[in-house]
Amino acid sequence: MRKTPFQGLGIAVIIAIYLALGVTYAARTPRWEAPDEPAHFNYVKYIAERGSLPILRQGDYDQEYLERLKTSKFPAFMPIDTLRYEFHQPPLYYALAAPIYLATRSLSLDNQVLSLRLFSLAWGSLLLILTWAVTKKIFPGDNLMALAIPSFIAFLPQHIATNAAINNDTLAEVILVAILWLLVKLLKGETGHRLTIALGVLLGLALLAKTTIYLALILVLFTFFWVYRRWKAQSHFRTVSLAVVLMIAILLSGWWFGRNMAVYGVSDPFGLQRHNEVVVGQPITTWDWASARHFSITTFKSFWVQLGWMGIPADGRIYAVLALLSTTAALGFLLYLGRALASKNTLSPLVKFSLVLLGLSLFLTMLAMVGYNLRFIQAQGRYLFPALLPLATFFTLGLRELFPKRTSWFFVLLYGWMIGLNVYVINSLIPWLT
Repeated sequence: MRKTPFQGLGIAVIIAIYLALGVTYAARTPRWEAPDEPAHFNYVKYIAERGSLPILRQGDYDQEYLERLKTSKFPAFMPIDTLRYEFHQPPLYYALAAPIYLATRSLSLDNQVLSLRLFSLAWGSLLLILTWAVTKKIFPGDNLMALAIPSFIAFLPQHIATNAAINNDTLAEVILVAILWLLVKLLKGETGHRLTIALGVLLGLALLAKTTIYLALILVLFTFFWVYRRWKAQSHFRTVSLAVVLMIAILLSGWWFGRNMAVYGVSDPFGLQRHNEVVVGQPITTWDWASARHFSITTFKSFWVQLGWMGIPADGRIYAVLALLSTTAALGFLLYLGRALASKNTLSPLVKFSLVLLGLSLFLTMLAMVGYNLRFIQAQGRYLFPALLPLATFFTLGLRELFPKRTSWFFVLLYGWMIGLNVYVINSLIPWLT
């Protein structure tokens, strides 16, 4: 359907508010008071100053010194140069950020850090545009879905705080949502050489961006082999298209895995074995009831908001409201699915297949997070952010199912409250980081 001026104005307003909040987070958050920010900064610095990729080595992680830094609030007399434990990460974000580092190295360190934070924040604007585009594909002509889903992502406090820090998270989310956008176009029956090439390029970039979005490969294979089965007459086209996508992805990213095998050993193409050997002292998971409870509660809280290095939570009453809201949305989504299953004609094939695709993306993201926590204690809600598009979609569908009347006003009030929550975080929680 034709774009509506209301949608265009709405997404512009959402992005403007997101940027205003994000710039405030970036400016007011003290230097290095975001998880792993010093190590990400050192990666950017290494590429910018040496023009080559770093190698993760023993000594690049010192748990005792890191704890002293966090406890002391990263004083200027305690250098962060030895925090290099992110050197195993795929290089795309750091290579793109290196010119920002070089252009700002004459500035003070605080201003240089701010510039790199704003670089990360800018990717969030593209994420919102792509989210809007995907939503319009799945729910054409539905103004509420087109604006409510990006609003969830734009005004989630922890997500803005993460976007306004130096890390490779937001760029990875952008690439994954762009891939989902192309896959939804394929679900809709759109084909062509440009789409195939674009999908191959994005998949290759995903492999160079962050291991948490390697699930994109499974999503691509799922789309070709499951959805395209209805195109039996075009099975040859399907096979050739998939081969082209994979070939382009390998051509773009294969060198990275070859380099890792040459540096870390043939059995370690991702550098993760070296990472596990280096991060000696990082808390190891011992699963029992108490650990499972801690994982669930901390993940929930830090998904919404828990600043710093997971040390500054919000008021307990806020989490109670968020728990009620999340439970209500989950119940509503289950009712939505039940109604859709009871009436086969409720959902169009496009919506049905798209929700399955988004559900698979969420499942794989959760599986990866749980898998990582089977080894290390890392109950951080930001590890669910690669699945923000599915979560925002299911959240919106659930609430709309339970509040069908005056739904637009309900979401206006909800996201107005979330904007207010960000103001609370900025004025009441960030000061605790100093």
